[in-house]
Amino acid sequence: MAAGGRAHASAVCLGLACSVLPFGVAGSVLLVLLVEWRAPDVIPFEWGTFWTVQERPWPAFLGSLGLVWPVLAFGFLRSVLGIPAARRMRWQLDRLPPGSVVETLSPAAVVFRSTLEEVLDRWLIFYAAIAGATFADFLLLGFADLHPVRWFFEDLLIPAADFATWHRLRELLTDHSWTVGAGILASNARFRNSHGYQGLVGFIWSWYLGMFLFLVVFEYGLPLAIAVHIAYNLVIVALHRATVGDFPHIVYLPGEPSGPEDISIR
Repeated sequence: MAAGGRAHASAVCLGLACSVLPFGVAGSVLLVLLVEWRAPDVIPFEWGTFWTVQERPWPAFLGSLGLVWPVLAFGFLRSVLGIPAARRMRWQLDRLPPGSVVETLSPAAVVFRSTLEEVLDRWLIFYAAIAGATFADFLLLGFADLHPVRWFFEDLLIPAADFATWHRLRELLTDHSWTVGAGILASNARFRNSHGYQGLVGFIWSWYLGMFLFLVVFEYGLPLAIAVHIAYNLVIVALHRATVGDFPHIVYLPGEPSGPEDISIR
C-alpha cells in the first residue's frame, strides 16, 4: 500500500462521521445492550428487524444483485486489471522481508470474513452508530438545543451521500430519523476504512459497496447482503485461482501490523 493511501485513510478516520464510533466491536455490543435496556426508543429497529427474509431465497438473491451489480462489476474489472500485479506478488512471496506475515484467503476464510463484515458493519455497529450519533449530538451542545452534530449529518453529510449515490439510497438516508442516516454513514465509514490498504480507488469503491449493501439490507434483509458479499468474493477468489494459480494473499510487512501491502480481494 502506498503511504499516501494510508495517510488519506487516517485523515478521513478523524472526521465526524467516525467520531460517533469511538469504540470497537466489544464496545458496540455493550452500547447496544445498554441502550436496548435503558432507552429502547433510541434505536428504531428491533434486534431481528433485518434478519427476516420475506421473499423466496433465489428471487431475493437475484433482486439483491440487481441493486448492487454496477458496483460489483466495477470491482470485478479492478480485479481483472490487477491480475498482472497479483502474479508479480506471487513470485515475490519467497523474497519478503523477515518478519512479514502472509495470510491466505481460502474460500473458507473468505466466507468467514465476508459474513463477519456484514454482521458487524451492516447490523451491530450500525445499531451502535445510531446510538452514538444520538449521544454525540446531546453531548456536543445538543443539551442547549444547538445540535451541531445533527446539522452536520442532516444538512451536509447525508445530502452529500445522497448525491454521491445518485439518489438511489435517498429513502434509506432521509425517510427515517437523521440518526439512522448518520448510523449508515458512520458504520460504512468503518467498513471503508478497513479497506484503505487498497489505495484511493479501492478506498472509494469500498464506500460504494458498503452503501449499496445497506440498500440490500433494507430491501431484502441482512442474510441477502451476506450472500451477495460472499458470492462476489468467491468469484474473485476463483478468478485469482484461475489466472494466478493460487489463492489471494494479504501481506503484512514488518512495522505495519494493520496495513496489508497487497490483496486481491476487492
